[in-house]
Amino acid sequence: MTTRPYTGPPADAAEARAGGSDVRPSARRRVAALWRHPVAAVRRSPATKSAPWIRAWRILGPGLWARATGRGPGGRRATAAFLRRRMLVLPALALVALALCAAAYSDVHDRSDRLRHRSVPALEGLAQARTSLVLAREQAELRLLKARHAGRVELGETYRSRLTEATQSLNRVARTGALSRGQEQELRVVSGLVVAYGDKIAWADRNRSSKLLRTAGVEYANGLLGSLGTSPEEQQEPTTVLDRIATMESLLRQESGDLAAWSPLTLTAAGAALLTTALFGFMTLGTAVFLRDRLRLVSLQLAAGALPVLVTPLLLAFGGAQEHGAQHDVHAAVADLADVESNEAAPARSRRRRRPRTRA
Repeated sequence: MTTRPYTGPPADAAEARAGGSDVRPSARRRVAALWRHPVAAVRRSPATKSAPWIRAWRILGPGLWARATGRGPGGRRATAAFLRRRMLVLPALALVALALCAAAYSDVHDRSDRLRHRSVPALEGLAQARTSLVLAREQAELRLLKARHAGRVELGETYRSRLTEATQSLNRVARTGALSRGQEQELRVVSGLVVAYGDKIAWADRNRSSKLLRTAGVEYANGLLGSLGTSPEEQQEPTTVLDRIATMESLLRQESGDLAAWSPLTLTAAGAALLTTALFGFMTLGTAVFLRDRLRLVSLQLAAGALPVLVTPLLLAFGGAQEHGAQHDVHAAVADLADVESNEAAPARSRRRRRPRTRA
């Protein structure tokens, strides 16, 4: 007759249900371990493989928690020394966590301001200048070349208003502050070419009695203005007005995309703030446990002081996520400006929509 070690009532019941001694020793040992030490047996279960951070916490967690609650390797620490140390550590961690949260949110907010007050107005101004120049060219060609009475009538106010709108739009772009020095120089070149285009069309208008001079002037002016059909891949360097404007628009759209993305500063500050806030909460909880165990005291002042530090990162994270989503929406909206084309009927329709209704 073989003997077996005592394994407790659950093992005996399992053996009886299984039919006596057919239960394997390994199964009996697992059941006995579960009966004697249920928490440890579940944690050391070989059937489940825990995550790496859980394994790291099982190794480092008990020691960190012992230090947080004032139970070091040498036993319990003195109450006065422990509290003096926590009076220095907790405010320092709170200040560092709040400073990091403020840095991350400030970076996101500054990017939103740059999009709102610089990049978006500059892109709108360039799109307006581009469409106004195309409309001015169409009006000049219509009056000087394509009309039935071409050469017998003046350009008219429509052409002049379109050209004036283009010049004013370029001036607004220069005042936004969104351009670099090289882009500002390029914008001055574009403004000069627009003036040259207007002078050449005016010369053709003055010589409208001669079809040869009128046609030559319009063709030369169109060569300065360029066309929207040329893609950036087909040309080495932009030379005409519309090509230069398209190049600046492309650079500003790329810059707006960079502003709408998460920056390394934001990610670094947010990650450091998360770790610091977690450490602050861990130390605060350990201090509360120390006060309860050592002094039989529940500190409401400690909870009231820790609550703003723990809630502020959540509020700033929510606000930063909202601003980041708005940045993506703005970037998508300004990217659609590249597809805006000139439409002579659009201003009239917009004026009709804005006209208030009057009752009879």
